[in-house]
Amino acid sequence: MGIQLDFNERGPGSLIRDIRDFRDEILCGLKELCGPEFTVEGRDVEKNNGVLLYGVSIMGPGTNIAPTIYVETMFNEYIRGTMNVKEAENEILKIYSKEKQRPDIDVTVFSDFEKIRDKLTFRLINAGRNSELLKEVPHRMYLDMAVVYTVYVADIFSGAGNILVRNDLMEAWGTDEDTLFKLAYENTPRIKEPVIRDLSEMLLSMLDSPEETKDEMERVLKDGSDIRMYILTNSDKFYGDAVILYPDLLQGLCDKIGPEFYLLPSSVHEFIAVPGMGNPNEEELSEMVKSVNRTSVGKEDFLSDNVYVFKDGEMAICQTCIS
Repeated sequence: MGIQLDFNERGPGSLIRDIRDFRDEILCGLKELCGPEFTVEGRDVEKNNGVLLYGVSIMGPGTNIAPTIYVETMFNEYIRGTMNVKEAENEILKIYSKEKQRPDIDVTVFSDFEKIRDKLTFRLINAGRNSELLKEVPHRMYLDMAVVYTVYVADIFSGAGNILVRNDLMEAWGTDEDTLFKLAYENTPRIKEPVIRDLSEMLLSMLDSPEETKDEMERVLKDGSDIRMYILTNSDKFYGDAVILYPDLLQGLCDKIGPEFYLLPSSVHEFIAVPGMGNPNEEELSEMVKSVNRTSVGKEDFLSDNVYVFKDGEMAICQTCIS
């Protein structure tokens, strides 16, 4: 029996308040709709900073693809009254129907270190908030952050993806963290090229306004401050924080911004570089970073509350405003 969409709502009952109960209700319905030849399971996935997402995994017969479809957005709609359980089940089936079109994964690729060594990359995460995760993954400390490793699989899946390297996988490869770092140090700038953009120019490019309005905005930005700030990220704009580890990138930025500058962690996806000339108030920079983290950065995207300074070829935590 194949998958059948069902538009009949269940009988009346109290509103489900727990996302796990909501997911369990969906699983019961999906197992009935999909039939015994499909494997339908709940899957809890821990993301960055200990964020736990609740997903549904569906695997059809004759395939090793089992996409995980997260229910958080659907649960929020359910709580708002804009989606019921049956509609959530149907939405998951629609997503699954698209995802299952991907070709099967050759899992032997991940068991052969020689096949993936040129796809190893690194990213930066907050060490304190990921202390439990760091027990399970090879890593090295970098200030208050940790360098962890992923396999970039853009040419394996029909789309980009990053698979976190865990200790058991590293051991199966018969390698060590030092080797992972050396390979990732070479690969990451090639796979995810650095992007450095003037912040004011980027803001102007995002404006959907008449040319005269853009000209006025440009005058305001230039008149408001002589300080030029830069966004540092990568070509994926995903975990672009790691560009600060790229060979000579920060040293090369000195030509644009001066011999000493501050680095503000906007999120795990980017840094903002601020010139050190003019004696900016370090405590104000720190408060700005904390404010943005509390109001504009999702829990999963948080990197650090600290401000960093690059001086004399070294990056350090700014001690006057250490978090």
